[in-house]
Amino acid sequence: MPIKRTSALTCALAAAGVVAMLATPPRVATAAEPPQEWDGLQLTPSKRVSRLYLRPGASLKGYKHVRLAPLQVAFDKNWDPNASRVGSSRLTQEDFERIKKALADEFAKVWAKDLADAGYDVVTEGGDDVLDVTPFVIDLYIAAPDKPTAGRSRTYTADPGRMTLVAELRDSDTGQILARAIDARQSSWSTFQISSSVSNMAAANQMISRWASALVDALNAANGR
Repeated sequence: MPIKRTSALTCALAAAGVVAMLATPPRVATAAEPPQEWDGLQLTPSKRVSRLYLRPGASLKGYKHVRLAPLQVAFDKNWDPNASRVGSSRLTQEDFERIKKALADEFAKVWAKDLADAGYDVVTEGGDDVLDVTPFVIDLYIAAPDKPTAGRSRTYTADPGRMTLVAELRDSDTGQILARAIDARQSSWSTFQISSSVSNMAAANQMISRWASALVDALNAANGR
């Protein structure tokens, strides 16, 4: 798909909470003054995302479907739920992986539904009207409860929860990067819960849906909907 005019992508993405990332876990700079250029993408002011980088001349016009990569999840480096735990109350590697999977599964489910409801089906094959989106949560922070719940099920709760979503938008045919951005969210709910057996992620779901809606808004704006 050829690169189209700048204005449509700039207006669409700057007005929406779309975020972006590298295909591998990105190292997000925390400096007060972020770089103005990133791999040929230009830093663009946005009221909806922490940082937004756009390719000059690129547009989301013409994209009718989304190919969504599985969400990758990394915990905040300062998150240490085992700091005050001993013995069987300590969370295991299996628990950590279960949290990641629960969030990734919820992300895929919410995005697939929200995009489809807006007329942008999530597909598994590329094409000239398919937008590739690769998402990554880089600093999930959840405070575990004092004790695990009964049996093998555990519920992890934070007040408030927070996570930063980084995503990369590419043309599925050419692989060309159209945008990268970073968006940090903190739960507005009193609790942020992830259950290993039965997903109970009201706050996380709210954040995920907000990001999905942002992509829908960007696609709608670019396509004149």
